[in-house]
Amino acid sequence: MTTDLARIRHVVLDMDGTMYLGGTLFPHTLPFLATLSRLGIGYSFVTNNCSRSRAEYAKHLREMGIEAPPDSIWTSAHATIHYLRSNLPNAGRLFVLGTTGLHDEFRGAGFGIVDVEPDAVIVGFDNGLTYDRLAHTAYWISKRLPYIATHPDRVCPTDRPIVLPDCGAICALLESATGRRPDAVPGKPSPAMLNAVLHAYSLRPHEVAMVGDRLYTDIRMAHDAGAVAVLTLSGETGRADVDKCGDADRPDLVVADLEELTRLIQEACDVG
Repeated sequence: MTTDLARIRHVVLDMDGTMYLGGTLFPHTLPFLATLSRLGIGYSFVTNNCSRSRAEYAKHLREMGIEAPPDSIWTSAHATIHYLRSNLPNAGRLFVLGTTGLHDEFRGAGFGIVDVEPDAVIVGFDNGLTYDRLAHTAYWISKRLPYIATHPDRVCPTDRPIVLPDCGAICALLESATGRRPDAVPGKPSPAMLNAVLHAYSLRPHEVAMVGDRLYTDIRMAHDAGAVAVLTLSGETGRADVDKCGDADRPDLVVADLEELTRLIQEACDVG
């Protein structure tokens, strides 16, 4: 693994569960980013959590002490926008189940957000979910409109004693009510977001390490995009999950946290 890490020019980081948990920044995150900068290794951020806009995420990270330009942040909303433009170019009017930040991203990309006569239905994470909104979403899905879920995550990482159902759990409820699964899920593990980063920075897959805490999204996306798949045990996934996972979700490298990854990258660069 040292050889692979020695070739890394860019690190793509999942956020919640990898750099922080809920509202708590992990103590090794800022030293890790500082080490990457010192070694001349670039970094950017990807997340399936599309509850915030890019500007909101940049503000959120700044409040934690992380300076990140908005264009270094990629969410499942941007993967969904790319999917719509590529596959449903005439879908200009969207019914969106999601947060204000998600609505802002679609509006900023030129889509109309409507409650009647939509061209497609978009389901994301919605921490203000109401029964009425859920019922209207199910209605439009039942009308056989194109139905896109932003990402498949079942729960959101949190440092609180609570379970936070995510987009995948909401879609499971909608499937029970309508008999339909989403037509597409452009967020992780789809390699679309990672491929966008590769293109933006003119990188080859083996030059990129994808670091995340989920086997079925972060690690699978890394494999499908051809990048180095690094799992951190600081979030959703435990060691027992790694032991029983299949080849498609098996990481190239498992670290306890970003402190361990800092040491391994430093050692690889010193050897190189």
